[in-house]
Amino acid sequence: MQAIINAKNKLRDICRKQDEIITPILRFVWALIVFISIQKMFGYNSLASKPEVTILLAVLCALLPDGFMFFMAGVVMTLHSFSVSLELGAVFVVLFVIIYAVFARFFPKYSYLVLLVPVFYVLHIPFAAPIIIGVIAGLAGAIPAACGVVLYFFSVCAAEVHELLKTESAENEIEAVKQLSGVLVSNKELYTTVIAFVITIIVIGVLAKFTYSYALYIAMAAGVVVNILGAILAGYITHHDVAIQMVLVGSIVGGILALIVRFGQGILDYQHTERVQFEDDDYYYYVKAVPKIDSEKTAKEDK
Repeated sequence: MQAIINAKNKLRDICRKQDEIITPILRFVWALIVFISIQKMFGYNSLASKPEVTILLAVLCALLPDGFMFFMAGVVMTLHSFSVSLELGAVFVVLFVIIYAVFARFFPKYSYLVLLVPVFYVLHIPFAAPIIIGVIAGLAGAIPAACGVVLYFFSVCAAEVHELLKTESAENEIEAVKQLSGVLVSNKELYTTVIAFVITIIVIGVLAKFTYSYALYIAMAAGVVVNILGAILAGYITHHDVAIQMVLVGSIVGGILALIVRFGQGILDYQHTERVQFEDDDYYYYVKAVPKIDSEKTAKEDK
């Protein structure tokens, strides 16, 4: 374990020293993954699907703020939607404007979490998303996760509409309109997934706020269990058959990835927890401080 911590600290120091180079590279890789995932989900517009366009967008997103990537992802999905039909494009514009307005006003720093959900769907581990989002954002991650689920199921609807409109007929036009109206109204799988994700994120967010030892790790474990049981319960409530195997695999992968994220943020040393009390003219303060394990400091103390 000590060797792993040493390696992590060295990697952290390198990232800090070379931040101006490493951060844009990581942002480029993330943007590339996002735009490739959008192509997998939609892929109806030939211009937006070109590799050179995808790479160019990823480069721009690596150099510009996070909000730009979220906006450009919406633009690309809009182009794909209009390539299917005017009705589908119009519905997506309204949907994305609502989502964008919510994040521009209330959750600007969590816009990337909306795109994380569709990426996990493309990777076939969607139920890993709520666990990671819960660890990163806490209770504030519930809305981004729900919006990400809606975007994915809109792409499913777009695929169905695209298939229907391949043969031009009045019946297919009517059926396509029904698909559009049902994407947010009668889609049981959509509601099941949103309910399961939100329940998991709320449980993780609430448990992680407690001050007892190992609260965050207990929250992760509880999140994995609740993610599985919540999906089954939500499926029962909405009368929808849940893919248990996908839920199990996604939950386990999500728990492992959450531990990796926590390790990257720092391992807490609960054995050296300190409690401090102090006061000012208005309040009396009780502070609990849990140090992070730092191999460099430990090595110095041992010497």
